[in-house]
Amino acid sequence: MHHQVHTGIGVAGVGFAVVLIFMQLGFRGCVEKSATQIYNALVFDVLIRSRKYLHFADPRSFPERRLYGAAGVRGVQEVVPLYAEINAWRHPVDGTRRGILTLGVRPGDRVFHDPEIQQKTRLLTTQESLLIDRCSRREFGPRNGVQFADADVGTVTEVADQRVCIVGHFALGAGLAADGAVLVNAAGFCRVLPGRDVEQVSLGLVTLDQGADAESAAARIKAALPEDVEVLTRAQVMRKELERWVTDTSIGLIFNLGVIVSLFVGTAIVYQVLSADIVRHMRQYATLKAIGYSNGFLSWLVLKQSQAFALVGFLLGLALAEVFYRFTSYFAQLPIVMDGKRVALVLALTLTMCACSGLAALRKLASADPADLF
Repeated sequence: MHHQVHTGIGVAGVGFAVVLIFMQLGFRGCVEKSATQIYNALVFDVLIRSRKYLHFADPRSFPERRLYGAAGVRGVQEVVPLYAEINAWRHPVDGTRRGILTLGVRPGDRVFHDPEIQQKTRLLTTQESLLIDRCSRREFGPRNGVQFADADVGTVTEVADQRVCIVGHFALGAGLAADGAVLVNAAGFCRVLPGRDVEQVSLGLVTLDQGADAESAAARIKAALPEDVEVLTRAQVMRKELERWVTDTSIGLIFNLGVIVSLFVGTAIVYQVLSADIVRHMRQYATLKAIGYSNGFLSWLVLKQSQAFALVGFLLGLALAEVFYRFTSYFAQLPIVMDGKRVALVLALTLTMCACSGLAALRKLASADPADLF
């Protein structure tokens, strides 16, 4: 019974560490996915943005005529504007205000990969027309209290103190900068942003001719435009967004430290369990040495036990982490999902963690002396 308790403690310790590691990596994965979520949804090979650009929800602006200059560059098929800014959304029922990402498009422009969004932009026929993201948090006030749906069509509310009417919904996700998103037409965007006109755009989405090299085209566009804008390929945009949110902020560091701390916790627990087990069975180990078993064989037994802890604890932790992922995804509305690469990484970390614990515990085993039996 005493042995079963110690075994249970070891397995539970490994499982606890595995859950912590999965959660830290899951949250880090959410950050990475959310950092590029909107850009992944946009149609572009090259992006034009202001030199003063901060992040997607605060991209600043530049003159629309820069897009005309880019359109004449060799290899460019199409250039379309996109408007983006955070504005105050008024809850349709209780009147509370909350920041929401407002995107402005010209209906008919090819802006999004998703055909549903592309088709629904044609519903933006007036300056008051608005499409709302179904992925917006429930705090924005859907009728069913969970998610915006067809029942919300016709709802009248305000964005930046300007009257708007919901004419449809779509699925996008606002990323890290906001908890929700809406789509309006270009004129409607300027209406909720006093002092802004359609000739000041947030981003320029450049589509290249089929087979055109993005880096070469970006270099030509950059040479053709003034220095108040920067020109980036799609790959460069994704890399810079990840760097901003994961590397340049403390977010990535916090989650990485969480993984390291979890590994130390698991290693310490397994080491204590293995060490205590060796001490309890010291006479048995000494007996095995006395009848001819080598230190190498006994060490193999301890390491085998540590790997058994690793595998059983990993399976327990994986099952619990999957449950926590689902709860987190539902209640916090975060894009946290389990994937094969993460499972393989955590398994490798768990095996390594327990192997280190076993190696550290071998020092206790070395003190087993057959002479102590007499």
